[in-house]
Amino acid sequence: MIEVLRFVLTGLGLTQAILMLVDEGIFHHKRGLEKFERWGHVADTGLFFIAISVPALFAPTTLLISIYGVLAVASCLLITKDEWIHAEACEPLEHWCHAMLFILHGALLAVIGVLWNLQPDLPELKALPVAVFFWGLYQHLYWNVYYVRSSH
Repeated sequence: MIEVLRFVLTGLGLTQAILMLVDEGIFHHKRGLEKFERWGHVADTGLFFIAISVPALFAPTTLLISIYGVLAVASCLLITKDEWIHAEACEPLEHWCHAMLFILHGALLAVIGVLWNLQPDLPELKALPVAVFFWGLYQHLYWNVYYVRSSH
């Protein structure tokens, strides 16, 4: 059971990473991002990082499982905040990419939660927050430092 869930986690994580790179590398760079999205994407990644850091750093207890659940739901809700902007700024293929990312986001958080409860010392649970931290750092430095400076 754990090996199957690890395989699912890897598949979901790789699929999400590929779609994030497509969203970022093609769609975002093509149309640029306004201030709300530039900071909002960093906030999305930050809350996701905080949520997945709970299983990475702590053994599951009733309290921590509840905290993780609240953080996971909040993360799933927060990522939808840009859809009013996307409704006018994005082409249909980017909308589809976002829809897929929303599905993967929740599924990934659910699988992480289950694996944390079954085997809290999995290396994947420890490594994922590191990758997400560096993705968030890139988002901040590129969009809120480099992009802003090169646009003016």
